[in-house]
Amino acid sequence: MPPIGNGSRGFGLRLALLLTVSPVFLMSPALAAGAAGTTPPQADAAPTAGAGTTGTKDAKRVVSKKSSAQKENDGIEQVTVSATRRSTDVQHTPMAITAISAKTLQQTHAQTIADYFIQVPGLSMQDQGPGQKRYAIRNLTAAGEPQVGLYLDEIPIAGFTGENTDSGSAQPDVKLWDMQRVEVLKGPQGTLYGSGSEGGTIRIISERPNMTKLGGTVNSSISTYATGGFNNSQSGTVNVPIVKDKLSVRLSAYRDSNAGWIKQYYLQQNGTNSTDDYGGRLNIRYRPMDNWTIDFIGYYQNANTNDLSNLNPIFDSVAHSKWAAASFVRQPMRDEFQAYNLISAYRMSWATLTAIASWQQRKMHYTHDTSFNYGVDCSSGDFASCYPLDVFQQRLAAGQINAVDDRQRVSAWTAEVRLSSPAQSKIQWTVGSFYQIRKNTFQLYYGGVDSAGFFDYDSNGYAPTTMFARANWDRTEQIAGFGEATYPILKNLKLTGGVRVFTADRSLTSLAIMPFGEKNAIPTFYPGSSSNETSATGKALLSYDITPHAMVYVQAAEGYRIGGPNLPVGFTVTTPAPYAPDTVWDYEFGWKTGWLNNRLTFNGAVYRMNWSNIQQQGTDPSGAFDFITNAGSATATGVEAEVAVRPIRPLQLGMGVNYTDAHLVGRQPYQPLPVNQTQSGDDLPYVPRWTLNANATYSFDVLGLPSWVRGDVAYQSGRTTAFNRASPNYTYIGGWFLANLNVGTKIGRYSAQIYANNILNRQTRVSGRLNSVQPLVINSAPPATVGLSLTAEF
Repeated sequence: MPPIGNGSRGFGLRLALLLTVSPVFLMSPALAAGAAGTTPPQADAAPTAGAGTTGTKDAKRVVSKKSSAQKENDGIEQVTVSATRRSTDVQHTPMAITAISAKTLQQTHAQTIADYFIQVPGLSMQDQGPGQKRYAIRNLTAAGEPQVGLYLDEIPIAGFTGENTDSGSAQPDVKLWDMQRVEVLKGPQGTLYGSGSEGGTIRIISERPNMTKLGGTVNSSISTYATGGFNNSQSGTVNVPIVKDKLSVRLSAYRDSNAGWIKQYYLQQNGTNSTDDYGGRLNIRYRPMDNWTIDFIGYYQNANTNDLSNLNPIFDSVAHSKWAAASFVRQPMRDEFQAYNLISAYRMSWATLTAIASWQQRKMHYTHDTSFNYGVDCSSGDFASCYPLDVFQQRLAAGQINAVDDRQRVSAWTAEVRLSSPAQSKIQWTVGSFYQIRKNTFQLYYGGVDSAGFFDYDSNGYAPTTMFARANWDRTEQIAGFGEATYPILKNLKLTGGVRVFTADRSLTSLAIMPFGEKNAIPTFYPGSSSNETSATGKALLSYDITPHAMVYVQAAEGYRIGGPNLPVGFTVTTPAPYAPDTVWDYEFGWKTGWLNNRLTFNGAVYRMNWSNIQQQGTDPSGAFDFITNAGSATATGVEAEVAVRPIRPLQLGMGVNYTDAHLVGRQPYQPLPVNQTQSGDDLPYVPRWTLNANATYSFDVLGLPSWVRGDVAYQSGRTTAFNRASPNYTYIGGWFLANLNVGTKIGRYSAQIYANNILNRQTRVSGRLNSVQPLVINSAPPATVGLSLTAEF
């Protein structure tokens, strides 16, 4: 395969750091006709699906926004969320939610999830670079299906199952341009969001078309890393009302080009992990009548990364850089994502009918280095001596270096229909049904690399040096029915109950394209496998409004991850036993309070989560091939709190903290290999006990121009890389501290922003991994980055 993008970039200037379509769609006209003559609900009675708005005409919503903005001059910004599948003020929603508004996303120059996760206490991630994320909320993380649901508008993002059905390990990056808000829901969300939201849910909500106003925004930015190299980004949005109050189109597009910042020791190249991305979004809003809104949203992203963002600290001294890696091969990755979402929301006097259909497809092609797995014995841990540079160069030139090349594709159809009561109803309720079919394809090729370190493809796209090749197919189908209702026992006391009943069917097929070393062998299918499960999740919540600005709640909620069959491992037809589903019960006491006319808010929760039958990664006897198995039980006990205060009008301060003690409890199942053994008391790996963040924003005028400065700091404590200290894969990775600074000003329709990220130029070590034959690998946020962003509105 030819290289993707440039191999390396020259050093730049070192800037100073101070600077379905569902049948309901067909039924909707009939419903509209049948509802003619009924009195429409009030403007704030029923929300549109996923938009976090009221479904009224945009002109009225603009007036409402202006009124809200005027109130926020003295108080904390209030964010409207749709986490409960209806529009509510985040401060009056009895749920642990961190909501990040469009204003905050802009002020922090957030481009992807990696830029804003530091603002959310209790949210951590394993970040191996673009498109390689695994999220954890309240320290629940393990191999297998995702434990944090990721939603793009109303699309539940489907994960790759890969070579070992670990579909939660490569969740995509979503470009955060022209977004309305991000919602992070903490704790199990099994009732409304289903399997995969065991620890919580992340919802990314795009901006909707304005039905009355022609306008748009263009942005251009340039930045540089402390290691050198320039980054540039261009993006734009145009909003065009086709028919006033009836039809409007919103189109967004972007292109990013980022210099790499990793120095590859063996390949003797700088900036190898450079990226080139582009994409866009098309939003079409059609309103055939005042109480019926149809939204079409289409996404496309194409991300090209020239190398993985892995660091090997043991090579820092020989490479003379703390941003050093020691891969034997180039590991480019091409990640293409497209998704289409159709949302119909029809408001009647007694309920809102929402019908949703979506299709998504993601394709990823990447190479990863396995050279250390099959190299010499290096029990001393001095890998630079065990693998001398000159010997590597000789082997590379002689074609004696091998790698694994993977191709993955996932596609999914999703449909959901739900009916929700209006806002003024005494009993608030939502009932609905859900359907998804997900199909995964995976191909693996093990073979040689060329003299430049790239996997060796010929002009026809085939790998003539292939020694082993395999393909897998995974089909997963889920059907669910769900319901949730809130009943006011007293004026200030409300009881919420919910249930979701679902069934899941999975089938796996695997093909030995080329058994190991048998180039003339006939491709052979391994025996197929399948699984079926039916289950239910529940929720009970009691909330009490102490005052109009203070509430407390207690909750018991369940989360669930489906199980499934394993794929064959190694070079044989051996298939490990299927793995069972795992479940989480969350018991939580929370509070939300506002003080001093909304100039101070203090929210928090104390929780205990019981996790049963944990899915975890197992290893075959060679240690080279992984599969999914079940461990025993674990608990996560913690407390979190968020404070925002506006002591004076120009200054707003914020702080968040989360502490979670998550470890195994009770008897753990016997594992024959030391690497897989677990014991009661083992801490859950890859997650920190402490996450803390703080921010300060000060608004002021410069020569009559509105300006602001914002600083953000974040800390996460250390984490381990395995359950058991006796495991050869166990090590402790220290904690990290990150500081960012943003300064901006607005001149009429134009604005400028200077941003400085990671201003202390520290490694953040957001994730890491180790095994007995490889040096420690860690992943970090980029080095110190300083940039200038210019925006124009029209």
